[in-house]
Amino acid sequence: MENRQSPPEHNLFEAFREDHTVLGRGFHELSQCLRGNDAAGARKAAERIDTAAGAHIAFEEKHFYPTLARMLGAPEVRRLYAEHGKGLAAVRALLERDPRALLPENERRRLLELSQSMETHIAECGEMFQALGRLSDAERAALYRQLTIWREKHPRWTALPASG
Repeated sequence: MENRQSPPEHNLFEAFREDHTVLGRGFHELSQCLRGNDAAGARKAAERIDTAAGAHIAFEEKHFYPTLARMLGAPEVRRLYAEHGKGLAAVRALLERDPRALLPENERRRLLELSQSMETHIAECGEMFQALGRLSDAERAALYRQLTIWREKHPRWTALPASG
């Protein structure tokens, strides 16, 4: 039997799943650190998320979400951008803090809420996978090319211009 590589439009599903797995683990770790009042661990988790998430977030916000707006409507897509904003706010707040400083309880709770919101966003990505299936092969191939370009650039999430 011949071993053939999947065409790029089919690789988009796998790339999306892979990115969401990495992001899901990152925010789960961040939330665990915040629950345990581990400020240093939370900052390290935020650093890893910032490095790992940039390409995927840029792809979603610049290319995928505008495509989704046609299918899901602008209000739903605005909600997705807002959820990204919550995750980014948690990451940015932790990166701006002294890594040795303790987190005040009210700030720890606020950051945990933001992180959990992003965890929920990542877990509820099933609707996005369904939307991918409704796109034409050509649209999926074009989106996959854009994701590949962003992965090659490998931007930090905190370095991306604000979207939404």
